[in-house]
Amino acid sequence: MKKKILKITILVVLIVLIGYLIHDNYYLITNKIEYLYVKYFEPDIRQTLKDNEYRKKENYEYVKINEDTTIKKQEDAKDAIYTFLDAGWKEYTFRCDPDYLSCVSDVKKMVENNTYLTDLSNFVHPFNTFNKINTTFTSTGKITLKKENRYTDEQIKKINKKIDEIYNKNYDPSKNVMENIKIFHDYIINNTKYDSNNTTGLSDVNSSTAYGVLFEGVGICSGYADTMSLFLEKMEVKNYRISSSTHVWNLVYVEGKWRHLDLTWDDPITNDGSDILSSEYFLIDFNTLKNKSDTEHKFDEKIYVEAK
Repeated sequence: MKKKILKITILVVLIVLIGYLIHDNYYLITNKIEYLYVKYFEPDIRQTLKDNEYRKKENYEYVKINEDTTIKKQEDAKDAIYTFLDAGWKEYTFRCDPDYLSCVSDVKKMVENNTYLTDLSNFVHPFNTFNKINTTFTSTGKITLKKENRYTDEQIKKINKKIDEIYNKNYDPSKNVMENIKIFHDYIINNTKYDSNNTTGLSDVNSSTAYGVLFEGVGICSGYADTMSLFLEKMEVKNYRISSSTHVWNLVYVEGKWRHLDLTWDDPITNDGSDILSSEYFLIDFNTLKNKSDTEHKFDEKIYVEAK
């Protein structure tokens, strides 16, 4: 009888001790269970992803395509965001590997930094760029990206029609690639005025996009660069946009080399309002650009590696 009472007493004490241990370490225990579930038992993320026609699927030194929905390091997270933009997906979900402890905080820093996102966006087709990226996070480390497109479907439809009209009228198959690039370089400049009002925030036109350049005849650097990029894509010439802290222009791969192409600076503003067509920044190499006296073409060489 005494042995039975002793066994019961020991059992009760053990249950109480286990209860206290669970209570005091509840979050530690539940987090560990969640960790094991996510790592070993949770199925792969299932989602319907449809690439749009503007996906380039290019790998560069700074960004590479990564369609793995499990993010194991910061580089993976950066490439996942780039892939999401490049593919034109409306929504994309990936998850943090439990061993990547700073994953959520790293991604939050990325998506809250508009300059960082713009640098990633410069590598994709203009029609896959964004106005805003909304991000949601779950307790299990799932991250969902949703994009608000920079160009509307209606604008894209009209721009494509206009690009086709200009291209079919001006492209010369008897000329080489550089000569044809010069044709569209000149066309854009001859049909566009720089929107000086946009620098003060007073512009009421779409000068920051190709729509403003093609339909309103006005542009700022991003509008010039987007429009030139669309013609380069039409010619199937590898290219991306490149940014400094104050400026945007094109980087073009032609005749086996990466070259700089800046239509904004080739369309200078004059005191008397007269039009000038320059070719000072037409497909120049890095050393030539570097030796220019201006300060607006100083870019991050760790990001735009091909540009140097």
